[in-house]
Amino acid sequence: MQADVFFTAAVLIDRQQHFNPLLITMKNLRPLAFRTVVLSLTTLFATTSTAQAGTLVLTGGSWAFPGSGGDAEPYGISIYDEIVDLAGGLDNAKIGIISTASSNPERSAGFYLEDFDILYGDAADVEWVPISIDQCADYKNDSNSTIANQIRDRNAFIFTGGDQSFITDCFFNEDPIAELRTDTALIAALREQFAAGAVIAGTSAGTAVQPTVPMVTNGESYEGLRDGSFSFIGSPPFDNTLYYNPLGGLGFFEYGLLDSHFSERGRQGRIMRLAADLGIETAYGVDENTSLIVKDPGTDAVSFEVLGEGGIFINDLAEATVGEKNGFWTISNASATYLTEGDTYNPLTKIATFGSKSPLAETVGDVSLRENIFSYYDNDLGDWTDPRAFTEQAIALVESTSDSALGNSFEDSPTFQVTLSKTSDTSSFSGLDSQGKSTTSFQNLRVDIAPVPEPGTILGLLSLGLLGLGSRAKRSKIR
Repeated sequence: MQADVFFTAAVLIDRQQHFNPLLITMKNLRPLAFRTVVLSLTTLFATTSTAQAGTLVLTGGSWAFPGSGGDAEPYGISIYDEIVDLAGGLDNAKIGIISTASSNPERSAGFYLEDFDILYGDAADVEWVPISIDQCADYKNDSNSTIANQIRDRNAFIFTGGDQSFITDCFFNEDPIAELRTDTALIAALREQFAAGAVIAGTSAGTAVQPTVPMVTNGESYEGLRDGSFSFIGSPPFDNTLYYNPLGGLGFFEYGLLDSHFSERGRQGRIMRLAADLGIETAYGVDENTSLIVKDPGTDAVSFEVLGEGGIFINDLAEATVGEKNGFWTISNASATYLTEGDTYNPLTKIATFGSKSPLAETVGDVSLRENIFSYYDNDLGDWTDPRAFTEQAIALVESTSDSALGNSFEDSPTFQVTLSKTSDTSSFSGLDSQGKSTTSFQNLRVDIAPVPEPGTILGLLSLGLLGLGSRAKRSKIR
């Protein structure tokens, strides 16, 4: 299927997604026009799979640097070691740092160059590939440029953090008016290397840029749930609106939507809303200082592995129902799986394995209501508050004898409530990771999200209990 057909489908979805049908299911979408478009888009994503010989190492951001970027830290170092090993070891690895996403690419690349020097000294063959948003138009379509030839000389690449739209702007010729994109010499050279077995690694924006399907580019969970998602080609406005590039990312990750800084920034809401809006069945979120390793992509032997401090959150909307309550968006019967270090996953069969972990022994007790379930960004603090709230609430549930647990958004116009529920298919496991830390994994936890009445109102008191939280002050605008 050609790129112009792909974009037409994506745009039609974007233009129709805000009509708020009373009931949409991922298996039986209504109305018919919306259903036809989404199925066409899903078919496209399913038929673009091609065998790829390389390996992906996708880190969720805040990769702990052993150099001046942070303290020496075993999880972060293990990710460096994994990339080197996958590239053939120090005798064979030829690593290129691509810091295009950064507003200061040279400085960003310098941290990684320093890290490799500290870890491996002169044994590491690592260099900066200086592709910058300010200059890439001068050479990106020249197959004989110094940059294109430098890419062909490397067998491993690390895409650093920043704005993922800078990367797609340099690796493609994107036309927001015509709503089309064409390849450049840079993406052609990168594909050649990947097909020959190269490692493509990313962190933060460098991970978010990898999908074949539309690429998330901005937004917070609350605004995404409340307002929906919006198509935007290029670098979007820096606000809380949920934006995505319908033309996709670099195209090396073909298994669904992909997001970074996931648990730490409470991004479950935004990725579920975007997946539902676009009719995409599966979305993956990578935690900070954690890598999703994709081996044998594009083949029947594809497998996912987890390495690092946190986990991989898998949002499955195959059986989910999208609807409306009090004029706001809802979703029910979505499924969540959380994998930690040592776990593996087959994205084709949706089967997870939990390595040496043991079935979790539940502890008697209830799980308290979790406020700030989406880790609200505080302007004054300049950071996300209560990081990992959603994931921690899910783990608290599977570790308890309770059947369900609740979490509310910090924002209250409206308040969105998350209901997490065990089902007959839910299972959980615990074990020790490579650093001796206890970790918990789970699969098939049900997720429902809907607005609830304000605490302090009659309905609010009934829904939260008479000993609930009472009324809350209105929140200031985020960021």
